[in-house]
Amino acid sequence: MDTKETVLVVDDDREIVGAIALALENGINYFDMAAADASPFSAFGNAVLGYRNQVFYQIHFGADYRSGKYGWTLKLEDIIKSVDWQLQALKTDYIDFGFIHCIDEQADWEKVLSGGTLEYIRELKKAGTVRHIGLSSHTPSIVE
Repeated sequence: MDTKETVLVVDDDREIVGAIALALENGINYFDMAAADASPFSAFGNAVLGYRNQVFYQIHFGADYRSGKYGWTLKLEDIIKSVDWQLQALKTDYIDFGFIHCIDEQADWEKVLSGGTLEYIRELKKAGTVRHIGLSSHTPSIVE
């Protein structure tokens, strides 16, 4: 069974790489990396090698894929580790759009401010690691 799972992962990666190549050939170059699990990251990293300057990545600060599955956190230490993991998996040293992820309640926004996440992203922007800062939310009043 382990062999079968390994083959499926290889097939999945090949399919993802093929889909990315087709997208790039057709002028699609903006990729929001919010995913259900970690599997697309390394495939994107491989597919975009040599084309990184033509691609825009949107990474979500607070989405955590280090376990292999999607997780959500407001803890700065975990966000830092997750962003490092995503940069490595994508084989890049910069993020085009760094979104503060899934801030749906006022308490979440307050944790972003008091926990250092916004300051961390601003430091990355100053260093050139993040080019633009954004916010993802499902709550219009929070965005306002």
